[in-house]
Amino acid sequence: METQETNQSNVNSNNEKIYRITIVVLGVLVLLLAILWVTSRQSLKEVTIEREIASELNEELQNELDSVLNEYYLVRLEYDSVLADKDSIIEANAQEIQGLIARQADYYRIRRQLNLLQEITQNYVREIDSLYTENRVLKAENVQMREEIQVVTRRSTQLAQERQVLESKVEEAATLRAYQIEATSFRVRGRDREDETDRASRVEQIRVCFLIGENPITPPGDYNVYMRIADPAGNIIRISDDDAYAFMHQGDTLQFSVKGVFNYQNRELNKCLTWQRIAEFEPGIYSISIYTDEFRLGETALQLR
Repeated sequence: METQETNQSNVNSNNEKIYRITIVVLGVLVLLLAILWVTSRQSLKEVTIEREIASELNEELQNELDSVLNEYYLVRLEYDSVLADKDSIIEANAQEIQGLIARQADYYRIRRQLNLLQEITQNYVREIDSLYTENRVLKAENVQMREEIQVVTRRSTQLAQERQVLESKVEEAATLRAYQIEATSFRVRGRDREDETDRASRVEQIRVCFLIGENPITPPGDYNVYMRIADPAGNIIRISDDDAYAFMHQGDTLQFSVKGVFNYQNRELNKCLTWQRIAEFEPGIYSISIYTDEFRLGETALQLR
């Protein structure tokens, strides 16, 4: 009986030890689980924080990239088609950085690429500013040049007008004029005796005498002189309608009654031209004009009854 109780006591003692060991093991497991849980939460928290930091950094990089690109696009918009080779380089770098940000690549790699892009765009902007400055200087010089051209043009126009006026004055001053133009009608008798008459039926000759004035500006030399006699009906009295009895004056072809030549040496000169009747004169007023090839010297009139 005693032995049985002893055995029972040993069994109880062993069970108690087992229970205690089990409790200790469970306690250790719980402690380990608690440590693992705390560690996991800490790790998760750190990962979350790192992701948040990475997200903030990526957002910062993205904002910086957007800022660089906006500045670049504004400059390119204002100066389109300038430095096209730089455009392709900037576009390629921007796309590469955009891809790195989207893949959440290494921050420092993205930063290096972004710094390179900033340097390229800054050089781009400086070159554009340099071109703009040069363009502004060229525009200012162009405006100044246009103003100078306008001044020269106005001066040239003024000089041309003054020259034209001067040439006109010189041409007018050089014009030959006939003065004291006198027309006389004659009847010719024997021994070439001439008797003045104004009876149309008796007139055989009309003589016109005139004085060419002194003019030091007119070029000296031989001049053709033409007398045109118009009858009362306005018809030019002439030997023939042939071109030999016509001359050009200021673009017009004019018929003449009598032609002569005089040598002018810038001094006063008397000249007479005589028309010999080829048909009987009609009563009325005869208009008489004197010409050279260049000048209309003057006119007079003769009345026959």
